[in-house]
Amino acid sequence: MSKNYKILMLASLCNGISFSMILPLLAPLVRQLHLTEFQGGLLVSSGALMMCIAAIWISKRSETQNIYKLLSFGFVGMTITWGMFSAVLSYGVSFQISLGLLFLLLIITRASTGIFMAMPQIALQSYVMTYFTSEQQRSKTMSAFGALNSAGLILGPLLTALLIVQGILVPLWLAMILLACVSILIIFKFNQFEQKPEIAEKTQIDHLKKAAGTQHESVHLDGYQADQQKDSMSFKVNSKIIFWLMVGLSLFLAVVTLNLTAGFYIQDKFVLPIQQSAIYFSQCSLIAGVALVCMQITISKWLKWSLNRLFIVGAINMILGVLICVLAQKVLVFQAAYFFLGIAIACLSPVFTTGAAQSVALQWQTKIAALCTIVQSLSLVIAPLLSTAIYQIDIAYPFYFLLGLFTLLLLYFAYMQSLNYLKPNLVS
Repeated sequence: MSKNYKILMLASLCNGISFSMILPLLAPLVRQLHLTEFQGGLLVSSGALMMCIAAIWISKRSETQNIYKLLSFGFVGMTITWGMFSAVLSYGVSFQISLGLLFLLLIITRASTGIFMAMPQIALQSYVMTYFTSEQQRSKTMSAFGALNSAGLILGPLLTALLIVQGILVPLWLAMILLACVSILIIFKFNQFEQKPEIAEKTQIDHLKKAAGTQHESVHLDGYQADQQKDSMSFKVNSKIIFWLMVGLSLFLAVVTLNLTAGFYIQDKFVLPIQQSAIYFSQCSLIAGVALVCMQITISKWLKWSLNRLFIVGAINMILGVLICVLAQKVLVFQAAYFFLGIAIACLSPVFTTGAAQSVALQWQTKIAALCTIVQSLSLVIAPLLSTAIYQIDIAYPFYFLLGLFTLLLLYFAYMQSLNYLKPNLVS
């Protein structure tokens, strides 16, 4: 295990902790600052929009597609802008300020954070798809990083629940400190000159050529290289890539809705005070995180499920969890639904990234990583605005929307299988 791999593991954990600590606080903070649900959605969407623009910019500029630069600039930028966002929130909670000016400052600082949020995600997926060549290695490594990020999703809400008694903004400042520590570690310890596998492969082929000493074997090796070069000459978006990107879009639409709109829903549905609803919702995130990390470890260690099976299990659990949320008449039942939602996210996350990555050549992994990030960013733009807008019509409508979305996705999946477009590739 290389030093870079260990740093990326720690970065995944701390990133999950930092950004999950605010999830239980979003809805209570919006209510405490006297903003509307739709304005809360705009805060999330502004950061996601800039994240999407940054991902597109990175994908079109080859000089920026450097893992070290993406990691270092990303984490340093997130640290600074996260601190600015926390400072504005702190001032808005503690002092009297014009509501229009406060909202403008929150939009600016949140959008600034979004610019840098895209970079570590692209760097992480690019690292895995570049330094691990086999499908099984990639899938297991992505699941391992996913499990660490999920562990962060468990620790984040837990820390929030413990620290919120000290003040509603204390978790935000701790998140900024964690991001600063990871930034320092990356700048001073990350080895940006680590040898890439294609270099080692080329050296091995050269040795084979020299050892063989025959023209036949030389022609064979040259033919192999020509085939590899031909396979990676063009980047085409095919039906398989489109389907896996649709899965990712639906997944992140659900994640945003269940983390933002559900925060308002639990307060309004069960008539809870602001701080109490924050505690209950942090427990929801904790339950989902435990289920998520346990399932991802199970996928990584023991299960040898195909992408298709993972998708089916994930989609069914998503529908079941959302249905329980709608029908729940008690807080405990509503919280229990997050167990199924955690399983759903654990299954669908590797399906999205691995399915898309396996559909292109090694040369285009950075582009497909950027494309996955763009899809995630678009969902983060659309979901907050859509879910909060329909929430103001009826508090249950966002959940009905998710039920319809994943039902349609399952039907489309069945149609694709009937045409034999989706072959059962193994995830682990």
